[in-house]
Amino acid sequence: MMSPHAVDRCWKENGFANEDAERLLICHLVDGSVIGDVVHFAAARYTTAREIGWTMADVAMRGQGLASEAASLLVDYVFGNWPVNRLSCGMSVHNHASRRVAEKCGFTHEGVQRGILFVNGEYVDAHALSLLRSDWAAARGSR
Repeated sequence: MMSPHAVDRCWKENGFANEDAERLLICHLVDGSVIGDVVHFAAARYTTAREIGWTMADVAMRGQGLASEAASLLVDYVFGNWPVNRLSCGMSVHNHASRRVAEKCGFTHEGVQRGILFVNGEYVDAHALSLLRSDWAAARGSR
């Protein structure tokens, strides 16, 4: 797992870090160790839409619903504090766990973006999903 400082450095080197992005760490409740993170940032300059993402870097902590919980909290935080109508997220078509996380958070699958991600030396397709504020509000009302 990369340290938070190494992740920050990688983000800056690859152009992901800017004043608009907000990255929050997921920490273990018992020992405080960093086990993952969630992030949100502007999806494009011409819209207020935001993109979110998550990582569970500690492999031992995967499969316990922690990414789903953290992503759900991030969705609530962004819709509760930012003037946005739409959130989006994307992941490799091979990342079935992340797609399940998005769907648990209420995201709707919109399609596949061909060859958009560069992973392990090759371009791969990615799922594109979105969540509108109205869908989020309706789901919150039914909880």
